[in-house]
Amino acid sequence: MNANQKTEKVKEILKNHEKVALAFSGGADSILLAYLAKEAGCDVLAITYDNQIFPSGFIEFAKRRTSEIGIKHEIIENNFLMVDDVVENTPQRCLVCRKLMYGAIKQRAIEQGYEIIIDGNNITDLTHDRPGMLMKYAFEIESPFIEAELETYEIHQFLEENNIEYSKTTTCLATRVKTNEIVTMDKVNRIDHCEEFIKNITNSDVVKLREEKNVATIELSDLDTILDEEKIDSIVNELKLAQYDKILLSLESNASEEDLVEDDELEKGEVNFTLRKKLPFGINILETDKILKSEEKEHINNIETIEDIGYIKLNIDKKESKIFRDGRISIENNQNKDDAKESLVKILPFIRRTV
Repeated sequence: MNANQKTEKVKEILKNHEKVALAFSGGADSILLAYLAKEAGCDVLAITYDNQIFPSGFIEFAKRRTSEIGIKHEIIENNFLMVDDVVENTPQRCLVCRKLMYGAIKQRAIEQGYEIIIDGNNITDLTHDRPGMLMKYAFEIESPFIEAELETYEIHQFLEENNIEYSKTTTCLATRVKTNEIVTMDKVNRIDHCEEFIKNITNSDVVKLREEKNVATIELSDLDTILDEEKIDSIVNELKLAQYDKILLSLESNASEEDLVEDDELEKGEVNFTLRKKLPFGINILETDKILKSEEKEHINNIETIEDIGYIKLNIDKKESKIFRDGRISIENNQNKDDAKESLVKILPFIRRTV
């Protein structure tokens, strides 16, 4: 299926629900989901969770876009800088965040008479190191994009082709601070100010400033926008005034539209290809086995878990496959890259990661 066919599938999924509450940030995923839910004829309640540490203009943008789309909008406020587990910035921070966010959104939705809660998680998100994804399952949040097999690049492509405006800066500013370094309001305000300054000078769509031990590393969606001596001098001076000891520029673009299957993940055999993919997290073998065996699943069968060694054997599209505890996935006998991706997409929604 192409992106247009997948978005039509999303609308068909949503037509089964008269009323849906949507976790809404104003980013690409939630904007497109709001747009499609409206087109599907749903009574949509967009709920934005304001944790007080999002980039400037986050709430104003969410208010404006929900009004323009023509859906109801409510905001839940909670200052995460008052939450110890967030301030301490441990590797579990995003798990804590999602637990608080999804819990509050679900409670608000039910209070307003909305039993179904949806979010914009897509298939690509299932390959990223996001422990908060576990809370999606815990609170029974539905993800139509995952069901329709939509990838990140397809969502962006659809939005651009249909001139649908979305925010490109909706990630929590606490994620800019190096793990295990304390998050403070001063740090959040400094990061927010500096990102806005850099964005205004460069006109780059996405600017992220990573902070570690008072060193600032700048990431941009388009490096060409900063490669000017006068711009660089202005940015360095401003960030020095903000009390950063050193300013670095990342040479990797943060506007990655990665494919689910990279060329170097395919191993050529005598006849076909073997996909060998390594996810950036461990896999809960027993929970994944339980999900896989919970009901009959099309394209997936012959499931056998070898717990002491740490992997699951199964067939995906009649291809011999394995899912390993350390995050590896292997799928045999693929005709080409697209064939390997089709099989990978069918197994990703059933995988449950470790914390």
